[in-house]
Amino acid sequence: MQAAFEPTDQQKDEAALWHTRRAGGSLSAAQEDEFENWLNSDRNNRLAFDQMRVLWAQIEDPARRLSTNRPKMSLSRFRSWFPPHRSFAAMAGMAAIVGGIFFLQPDIIGNIQADIVTDHTTVTPIELPDGSVVQLAANSALATDFANGHRDVELLRGQAFFDVVHRNGDPFRVHTGDATIRVVGTRFNVDYLSHQTIVVVEDGAVRVSSNRDADGVLLGPGQQVAVRGDALAPLEIEDVNLALTWMKGRLSVRNMRVADLMTRLENYSDGKIVVVGKIAGRSISGSFPTTDIAGSLETVADAIGASVVKTSPWLTIIY
Repeated sequence: MQAAFEPTDQQKDEAALWHTRRAGGSLSAAQEDEFENWLNSDRNNRLAFDQMRVLWAQIEDPARRLSTNRPKMSLSRFRSWFPPHRSFAAMAGMAAIVGGIFFLQPDIIGNIQADIVTDHTTVTPIELPDGSVVQLAANSALATDFANGHRDVELLRGQAFFDVVHRNGDPFRVHTGDATIRVVGTRFNVDYLSHQTIVVVEDGAVRVSSNRDADGVLLGPGQQVAVRGDALAPLEIEDVNLALTWMKGRLSVRNMRVADLMTRLENYSDGKIVVVGKIAGRSISGSFPTTDIAGSLETVADAIGASVVKTSPWLTIIY
């Protein structure tokens, strides 16, 4: 039985919607009056809205402090947050806050594992120990292993363009969660976003394999393959340069899902971008600057008839 002063699920949903609208500053005077009427019409409406404000305060404040100062976190420090003597209530409260941080800052674990982590705004050129050079996109993370003659790197997230030097036939390998790319000397792009790996070859040849398909496929210039789980889908592309525009401060796409484009734009944003509803599956084409994410989001919204609400510096919703 529901308690006398306990919001219903519908009231919680309405409270979340009103909070989003008001945080984005998009309410007209008439809508402000509508909000006040809704708030005063039922005590549980006000309670639901107050709970929503408290929830976002708990989530956003740790995320804000984390986004302005991102030291690598040691496992021992993480464990210190949860000492054995801490009460269950305190543990539950901390778990809720940490859950909020991981929602708004999902890259924490990757940053801990990485040797190189880039910021949200710049493309970073990095010379590797063997003389190869990688252009690492904004908000990308790379782990390296060049010990004992190895030439292995792992792209934990993001995008990277590799210019690999030939060294006595020793293979150079790039690993992602989905794929292994093996080369001797070539230039190629690896996109590890949207829950898949996309490899595009500009020059030379690479062999891309998955966890199940060890032989994989051999790609030459102008070819690409998408790897998701165990499936490999090779195909020709019309313009290799289109896939490399991120190195010049733009994302140029053709018939890309809106959700996938938002994942890429989020890589250049300090906050999380959430797509709500059926628009996530719609296709879009265009060229979007990575130096003006707010402008790019408005351009996308205009193109597909959607709306953009920035609830805080750390969360933007497009619906």
